[in-house]
Amino acid sequence: MRRPKLPTSLVLTLLLLVPHVSSQVREVRRVLIINDLNTLSSPGFALTNQAIVEGLQNSPYQIELYSENLETTLFPNEAWQYELRRWLLRKYTDRKPDVIIAVGRASIQFVVESQEKSFPGVPVVFCGSTEVVLKRLKADPHVTGVWAVAQPDKTLEIALRLQPGTKHVVVVGGVGAFDRETEAIVKKNLGSYESKFEFTSLTDLDMPTLLERLKHLPSDTIVFHTSLMEDAAGTHFIDASQSVPLIAAAANAPVFVVDDVDLRDGTVGGDLLSWAATGQVAAGMAVRILNGEKPQDIPIVKSPNIYMFDWRALRRWGFSESALPPASLVLNRQPSVWESYKNYIAAGVTLILLEGLLIFALLWQRQRRRKAEAELEIAFDRLRLAVEAGKSVGWDWDVKNGRDRWFGDLQTMFGIPSDTYEGEVGEFQRRLHPEDSDHVWKAVADARYNHQPYTAEFRVIRDKDRSTRWITARGRFYYGSNGDAVRMLGMAVDITDRMQMEQRARESEERFRLVANTAPVMIWMSGPDKLCTYFNQPWLDFTGRPLESELGNGWAEGVHPDDLEHCLDAYTQAFDDGRSFEMQYRLRRHDGEYRWVFNTGVPRLNLDNSVAGYIGSCLDITERKLAEEALAGMSGKLIQAHEEERARIARELHDDINQQIALVSVQLESWIQQYPESAFPDTTLLRKSRQKLNEIGTDVQALSHRLHSSKLDYLGLAVASSSFCKEFSEQHKVEVLFTQSNVARNIPKETSLSLFRVLQEALQNAVKHSGARQFSVVLCGTSKEIQLTVSDVGLGFNLPDALAHRGLGLISMRERLQLVGGELSIISEPGRGTTISARVPHREEYRPARAAG
Repeated sequence: MRRPKLPTSLVLTLLLLVPHVSSQVREVRRVLIINDLNTLSSPGFALTNQAIVEGLQNSPYQIELYSENLETTLFPNEAWQYELRRWLLRKYTDRKPDVIIAVGRASIQFVVESQEKSFPGVPVVFCGSTEVVLKRLKADPHVTGVWAVAQPDKTLEIALRLQPGTKHVVVVGGVGAFDRETEAIVKKNLGSYESKFEFTSLTDLDMPTLLERLKHLPSDTIVFHTSLMEDAAGTHFIDASQSVPLIAAAANAPVFVVDDVDLRDGTVGGDLLSWAATGQVAAGMAVRILNGEKPQDIPIVKSPNIYMFDWRALRRWGFSESALPPASLVLNRQPSVWESYKNYIAAGVTLILLEGLLIFALLWQRQRRRKAEAELEIAFDRLRLAVEAGKSVGWDWDVKNGRDRWFGDLQTMFGIPSDTYEGEVGEFQRRLHPEDSDHVWKAVADARYNHQPYTAEFRVIRDKDRSTRWITARGRFYYGSNGDAVRMLGMAVDITDRMQMEQRARESEERFRLVANTAPVMIWMSGPDKLCTYFNQPWLDFTGRPLESELGNGWAEGVHPDDLEHCLDAYTQAFDDGRSFEMQYRLRRHDGEYRWVFNTGVPRLNLDNSVAGYIGSCLDITERKLAEEALAGMSGKLIQAHEEERARIARELHDDINQQIALVSVQLESWIQQYPESAFPDTTLLRKSRQKLNEIGTDVQALSHRLHSSKLDYLGLAVASSSFCKEFSEQHKVEVLFTQSNVARNIPKETSLSLFRVLQEALQNAVKHSGARQFSVVLCGTSKEIQLTVSDVGLGFNLPDALAHRGLGLISMRERLQLVGGELSIISEPGRGTTISARVPHREEYRPARAAG
């Protein structure tokens, strides 16, 4: 009697229930898997379903699993598909699933379209399709999943690296619905390469014709297999297990594939979709939903791809593994001869080695003593040569006999007139300084019994004058076959001069500290690491902090916060450049008041002129700062009074004298026009007089502008400077090239006036002393300051001489800029021209100096 066949859904349910029969009964959850293809006709769908079943076992529930197949390839007829889907909906009318997992494009579309009516509120997890399909579906908060990312272009790139001379690309596929979908994805993805290679599409042929075409492909060709589940004759194939082997065997070119199930029977591989990994991700999402998470809270993700290749196909086509991407997975690798027979080879080599060891053991033992003696003689000869060249002393101690032989500069070290000396080892012990004897012999004993090199520093007493010499010694013991010390070789160097220099340096440093602690200034020192190593007593008295708190960078804690960054930058820059520096900053005194100090530092140099550190001194200049502020205030008042007087005179010249001159000129012109020429003895003289009056009026007007520019008050520094340069150029018959950039109109009045006066004074001096006829004026603004530069290529001058003899104008410019926190720099050399630069910070950048705060 024929045994009835169990439904697939019941079989899967039993498979999930078996492992848990003996365990505690758990709450039941229903999971429905809907596939485009059945697992017998599609190994890919089989792998996906297997991964889903295994992944669902991680759920804490008793899973009641159902599986349905739409069979879109074997039964593509729309009427049949319609009836099948209606039947499926009726089948689960009274058995509503808790989660639906849709595998494939048709299954996803079917579930989403029928969800609202037949599966309302049931969460859906999709997989086995592409993002293009998903974009055609309406958004649904109950749907999540994993979509496949086919990347044939990456596979083609690897194929071109493996076979650089490729000229032809052949795309192979079938006519089934799933075949067409896969072919469309591949062709769209490879569209950018169509202009570079000759593409041939073999997707509308019956299988025999296709195989015959693949046998006669042109050279330099690669084959890209997509999917072939139905050929043009209507014959159905299982793609991975039937189509792929036929195509790989027939093709006379390497075959690359899209997914991992097609990597078999001679195909090379590529950047492959993983059916199993996709199923694992989908199962994980289903478990999360069963555990209470909402589908809309689980993001849709991409399927994991992996570079996979078949080792046998790589070898067949002569492809190098070094051209594969990093972390590529190479399957079916055959073991090498070593990997197959390494145990036998290792055993044979071991036997040979053991026999060799037995043969040479006696010979090695016999030669060991001779070799040790030869090494000792060589070492002794080298030691003697080194000692003779270095004016040092060497020793050779025969430990067994107690004899000690010395050689080298014995006169300097021990007061022995000969170059060699031999005696008992006690002779050396007798010459050791009593305070160092125990220390030396302990070091010798430790080196002997621990088989380590011997090193020591100690004193010896010379014969005759009984003077003391400092010695540094290094030595090594040599041992016999029984492990006992038989000989010791070593060398000693007289370091008395070095020790005396170090002692004098310590004494000098101590004297420096004594002097520094009584000096009326604050003194500090730093090492090569820029960290301070010393502060004298006046510094510590000033700050009221212990020395330990000031060392290193501790002193910076007392610097005023507004000055700290500038102070550290100046110190670091000077240290990096190896130059002296001067700077002013505020330092907190022991009573909490900040005092202005003037800090000067100079580098301390090693013998090779490298910087060994810095030494510096500080003076409290707070009172001088107060005096400077008072003087600056007085200078400011004088300059303000000067400017007020200039403005008054300018107004008088412009509003009174210039107007009177203009009136007289008008009257003369009126007389000339009103009376006939016969009324005046010389009409030409009157016209010349009127012209001269006009010129005088122009000069008076220019003078009033130089005394006080109204444009500076109303139009800003840039316009006023440009206008002055133009008037100055016309008046003195010279060329003044003026340029400006980023100069705001709302510059403070005192800043604008100071820079304007500097411009006037600089051009006046240039015309008077440079001998040049062309000048450059550049006015520009930055985020921090305003800069004015006046330059020429004239005679130049000696700056100290100019300041001493005719430097009143230069001094006036510098004083004006100091009142607004600016700086003046002058670069000039005889015969090389002059450049005057003025820099004034914006108000937020300039902080006037204060004595304390």
